[in-house]
Amino acid sequence: MKKLKWHTEQRIINDLIPYKENPRTMTEKQKNDLEESLKRFNLMSIPVINTDNTIISGHQRMKILQLLGRSKEEIDVRVPNRKLTKEEFREANLRENKNLGGWDWDILANFDEELLLDVGFTEEELENPTFEATEDIEKEEDIREYKRVHILISVNVDSYDEINQELEIIKNKITGKGEYEQTAN
Repeated sequence: MKKLKWHTEQRIINDLIPYKENPRTMTEKQKNDLEESLKRFNLMSIPVINTDNTIISGHQRMKILQLLGRSKEEIDVRVPNRKLTKEEFREANLRENKNLGGWDWDILANFDEELLLDVGFTEEELENPTFEATEDIEKEEDIREYKRVHILISVNVDSYDEINQELEIIKNKITGKGEYEQTAN
């Protein structure tokens, strides 16, 4: 089987075929944000399709462009040098939609808040851009050995008790698995 190589071609939007098993969805807010982006900047990220015109990624952009009356427009698309297998197609569809980066909140803090809200960040995200652990370490094999790491945490005095409770939980999970030392200034 040939190694995949991608190139750019042009297609009419209405000639593109939505992948019937595409699991990606959009909220009304995301739809509105994407519509605004397409109106302001046009199609910056081009859709990816298979050789038979089935959309791998870009479903939502194509839907919005159709709603904007642009369905007969010719656009750039990325196309492979050979037809993807069913397995390759499914994986590519998931990777194109899931392998998205995170945010460096320190850098984003230098952006204008109105701009961040305008491009789709929520007020909740901007007010609390912290990592929240969504699952506890339950199994012994989830705890791995690491080299010694020193963590310095500076906290507001008002939240000291709450943070100290969280540190106790962490301490209890690593006791016996490594060294733990807590100091306060």
